[in-house]
Amino acid sequence: MSPALAAFLRPSPFALKFATKGVLAMALALYAAFFFDLDRPYWALISAAFLQTRPMSGMVVEKGICQVTGTFVGTCVAVVIMGCFAQVPELALGSVTLWIGLCIYGASLTHNNLSYGCVMAAVACMIIVVLTSSAPDDFFSVALARLSELSLGALCAVVVSALVWPIRVRDHLGQLADTAVNATFRYMALAFSMPLEADRAGSQDTAGQSQAHSQDQQRERMAMLEQMMTGLDALNNLEIDAHSARYEGPQGKGRIRGVHLLTRRSMRLYATLKALHQLRHPEFFVPSQNDDGKPSAQTRELNQAQNQEAERFSQPTQDLMQRLGAAFQSMADNQGTAQARKTLKELRGECLRLSRGQRSITALEARLLFSLREVLGHALVILQAREVINHPGRHQLRQPSMSWHRDHGRAAIDALRAMAIFSATAIFWLATAWDNGAVAMLLGTLFSGIFVSRGDPAPIIPMVLKGLLLAVPSVLLFGNVMLSHAQHFVPFVIIFSIPLFIGLLGAVVPALAGIALPFVVFNILLVMPDNGMTFDVAYTLNRSLAAGIGLIVTIIGFRLIPVPGAGWDKRQLIRATASDIRELAERSTERLDSWFGGRMGDRLLRLARHEQTRSREQEARRSGENASGQPDEAQQQMVGMPLLTLGLTGMDIGRGIGFVRRELGNEVPRPVQHALRELIHALADDYQHCARGESPTRMRAAGDRLCEVIEQHRTMSRHKQALLAGWLTRVQLTLQSDALRQQRS
Repeated sequence: MSPALAAFLRPSPFALKFATKGVLAMALALYAAFFFDLDRPYWALISAAFLQTRPMSGMVVEKGICQVTGTFVGTCVAVVIMGCFAQVPELALGSVTLWIGLCIYGASLTHNNLSYGCVMAAVACMIIVVLTSSAPDDFFSVALARLSELSLGALCAVVVSALVWPIRVRDHLGQLADTAVNATFRYMALAFSMPLEADRAGSQDTAGQSQAHSQDQQRERMAMLEQMMTGLDALNNLEIDAHSARYEGPQGKGRIRGVHLLTRRSMRLYATLKALHQLRHPEFFVPSQNDDGKPSAQTRELNQAQNQEAERFSQPTQDLMQRLGAAFQSMADNQGTAQARKTLKELRGECLRLSRGQRSITALEARLLFSLREVLGHALVILQAREVINHPGRHQLRQPSMSWHRDHGRAAIDALRAMAIFSATAIFWLATAWDNGAVAMLLGTLFSGIFVSRGDPAPIIPMVLKGLLLAVPSVLLFGNVMLSHAQHFVPFVIIFSIPLFIGLLGAVVPALAGIALPFVVFNILLVMPDNGMTFDVAYTLNRSLAAGIGLIVTIIGFRLIPVPGAGWDKRQLIRATASDIRELAERSTERLDSWFGGRMGDRLLRLARHEQTRSREQEARRSGENASGQPDEAQQQMVGMPLLTLGLTGMDIGRGIGFVRRELGNEVPRPVQHALRELIHALADDYQHCARGESPTRMRAAGDRLCEVIEQHRTMSRHKQALLAGWLTRVQLTLQSDALRQQRS
């Protein structure tokens, strides 16, 4: 039996509870709307339906607050617009167009429920202005009615969510935290367990062994990248969902701080691990072959340079990294926090003893051992953050919220598209004087806002259209035929709830959610439960046609003004990262990591989502393996993960600059300040160059100059100077590798 069919014939207990809660919330909202004799009870139904998409109590409360707030703001704006332009509908609709653009702009720059609140502000204003344009004298009473209906639906959804089979955000966050931590530790286990490339390559004597070696590399890549994407996806969901925890008691704020700490430290950990792993395994992130199957000259040169550096790692250091791999695998399999903390502290002490006990140690190895201590320190903090998320009362944290990356260019495009879609439907409505034209305007505005939260809405739009097509026969059967025989509220609700219950059952299945949820919404919009209903097939078909027109105009709008693709996102994120790197030269060192780490954390999550989409697209286009058994070009590109690794490199550069500035202190001689500023700007420029596939040209000379000036003025100890030299060498090799990756992507 297919999963889609099983969702309806053999639903899970969770699906049954979810559907039952949704139906109860909508039934309660409808009853209350009838009881208070509200003008359009179906708006209370729609309000309750939208809040049930995430049934966890804290999320329902947060979304309800955002919905009511957005509705209130939109209502106030509608009152102002109608007060100024009640007698001139064209100017009133023009003002609504500008307001919709402003709301969608805000929705694009915000996240999750805040974005939904912005959309509701646009929808509420549009509804009130359109409904009162023909009777402007009643605009205040209509505005009050819409606010009452939508608020009532939100209240009913919150009550049902809290009282009937409540699901807590805290449990959800705990599961996500465990997933993120375990995936991160498994990634670390795989990274440290892999032997050095120089050792492994020396054992490949025959062509058959070489081919087996290449296949092993491929499996190792895929296993590591799978764990990384699992961890990043869990972190992304944590940051999105954590804010709802504040509505589940006083410990909610502690959980939120724990999530921020876990996300920040995990991002730093991934950045450090990527740099270390790239030193040990230069072939991992860069496809080592040309189209003809032979290594390129640039790749050979880079591999030779990195392998030479790898040979400088002493045997005790190599043995320590193997122990780290086994330790992290054990910690991922066993969630015993106390034992894990003890193991991490012991390994960190071993790193410190190695760095101090070896007489002849290269700058690169000194930096590697220092980075290993950083990795272990991050892992300790990650374990603490997970404990805070699960048991916030036991720990007190002072962790600021993450700074968010704002793409104002994309927000402007989203706003322009929404304004164009509304303008098209408004002109159509004015030209035809069609009563149901308001439905097209509503759907155009609603879906323009909802689709903003999706990176690429193209796959979901056809699913919404399918939901409408399935809703039409359902409405004709249940809404026109069966409901016409219901004489009392109870049979009316039972009959009306049947398609809603079926739709909510399907909404639990991810593959069906894009069809099932629109099916539920369209059932409500096309039936429009009211005290004075009209059971007319022609009337239903007219509303269905209007809904279809609204969706078609929305589809055309997204085709004419498409969502910026991965190329746009890459350029914007790289430009913003380079700009932030330059700003590190001027900002105070006190909150340097908090500011830069928060912004980069958000960018890394965005790059991870883009990388996932990109990988799926390449997987779909992939034709399989070639005749030699080697992965084809699409698979090699998928493995390279160029966007994500660029983000990790940016994170690593920013953290390194923060380390240098803290070690130099505030009282720095002017020549050292000047040399450091030159290095920071050189790093930002070379970072942008490598994003375009160009080799770094400036940082080596700027780094050497900084080391010379520091030596002259003795502003840093010998040990710290060695760490600085090792970091500069590592960054140089990383940028070269990133440039090669971009050339092949």
